Amino acid sequence: MGGIFGFICKNPRDVSIINIGLKRLIYRGYDSAGIAYEKDSSLEVIKMLGNIARNELKVNDKSKVALGHTRYASRGWPTLNNAHPITDCKGEIGLVMDGILYDYEVLREKLEREGHKFVTTTDTEVLPHYLEGNYEEKLKGIWNVIKGLYSFAFIVKGVEKIFAVNAGQGLYIGISNECFFISSDLPSLTGFAENAIIVPENTYVILSPDSFKIFNTQGEVNGELKRVKYKEEIADKGGFSHFMLKEIYDIPLSLINSVNSLMEKYLSLASMIIANARKVYIIANGSSLHAGYISSYYLHDVSLNVVSAAEFPYYALDNITTGTVVIAISQSGETSDVIRSVKLAKQRGAVILGITNSVGSRLALESNVYLPITAGPELAVPATKTFTSTIIVLKILSDYVSYQLGKIDKKDIDHDKNEIQRLSKLVLDSLPYMEKRAEELVNLIDKESLYVASSGINYPIALEGALKFKEASLTHAEGIQLGELLHGPIVLANKGYPILIIKPAEEQAEDLYNKVIKLAKDRGSPIITISPEGDFRSVKTTRDLSPIANVIPLQLLAYKLGVKKELPIDTPVGLVKAVTI
Repeated sequence: MGGIFGFICKNPRDVSIINIGLKRLIYRGYDSAGIAYEKDSSLEVIKMLGNIARNELKVNDKSKVALGHTRYASRGWPTLNNAHPITDCKGEIGLVMDGILYDYEVLREKLEREGHKFVTTTDTEVLPHYLEGNYEEKLKGIWNVIKGLYSFAFIVKGVEKIFAVNAGQGLYIGISNECFFISSDLPSLTGFAENAIIVPENTYVILSPDSFKIFNTQGEVNGELKRVKYKEEIADKGGFSHFMLKEIYDIPLSLINSVNSLMEKYLSLASMIIANARKVYIIANGSSLHAGYISSYYLHDVSLNVVSAAEFPYYALDNITTGTVVIAISQSGETSDVIRSVKLAKQRGAVILGITNSVGSRLALESNVYLPITAGPELAVPATKTFTSTIIVLKILSDYVSYQLGKIDKKDIDHDKNEIQRLSKLVLDSLPYMEKRAEELVNLIDKESLYVASSGINYPIALEGALKFKEASLTHAEGIQLGELLHGPIVLANKGYPILIIKPAEEQAEDLYNKVIKLAKDRGSPIITISPEGDFRSVKTTRDLSPIANVIPLQLLAYKLGVKKELPIDTPVGLVKAVTI
């Protein structure tokens, strides 16, 4: 995964301007960066490790054509060798990619049998090897040959052109008097181009210094023209005012990426380990812990405990023996409580299954097996898309465990994957409504304190929603189980104390849900219900996926309240993305 930015011009231009575009795409990747460009009819490739926002690619040359990339490691560790651009066997093609290739291992094995030499562990490398030879001909319908959700661009030694493909990941052509630009998003073109073309899905592009053409399998097509009119200060956030809002809008695509990045062999291995374990512990902190609580509603058939990683050494360590599996969840992979608990559990013979959004992290290194979350970079401190993608990984993993135990068959797994695809589409279509509705309801919750309540599989969402209000809007919020609300906490319900109630997905809880709403309304408490039919309409989906549908309204409400209070939402004072002390 990553961000693509390049140019092709009538006259040579400073290659270093690629750094500006890549810095604006930092939200798409920050593990490494690189540039390929034409110099004296040769292909020059420069790479660096680390965040390009803190450092720059050092290049003093001018060229008519250059192509850059900033990477987030999802397949292949964040090493200099795996940084893009990736080249072919002869070093004549320099290629950069954004997205995921689904069955790249099959194609890689085929290309290796044909004599191609692979030097990276990325899925991207199959593309330059596949394109060797008659690359223009191979671009035609490449999305039917190489399956995935991706876009890529490449330049060729001695050829003053940029070639690009959109197979489901956004791609834009910026237009100026002297140059054409290619980029992964529209805002990054601010200051470089006044107009841009949206490259249609399942097309390929050929850019030359004087013109560009877009083709599908039937022939030449046109893209939609857009004005580039973003302010400089929001260009680096993909056109959004805050990273948190952008990352909420990323959720639909992140859900799909999370499903498709999980490789069969690792899912089978991980599920076999869990199915044969004596005991299973899930350990995590913060939002990851809440995702772990949700997974306890999925993993019915194993002996499971979900424990805060901070509490694990005091609560569970004495029970860890050979035959115990510890599922450790950390979005950053660097959370100190998780790493400490993992090391202690390993000393006592536990097998570690890591689930992380950072494949080069300490958690990935410490794990016997790890599964990637693949939500993409998340720069706001309040977790949004990484939380929903973690739920997806745990759901698919639990399906594979049930399959190992003979409780379901493969068609049930395929059904759940299809439901995730369906949910992604529904969320994508509903996000504009949900953002607007959050704006309308925010005045009802602009108080010093509030409750977020639910039961069943959505009870952990009440906990997560309360956490979002604390992080994004500095509002005291308490997540509480609906029944427990009646055992004391209801005493605070009055005209100035809002209660957000997520309708439980379980029919058995409906009477309790209605009872609590009536009681709270009788006491004068402002009530906001979250459900497909509620005050804040969430997307209708299955019981197991309802936590994802219901958390998005809470994320947006917390965000809008933070905006109203004029708070530093992405970087709340006193909080960091990964607690490493």
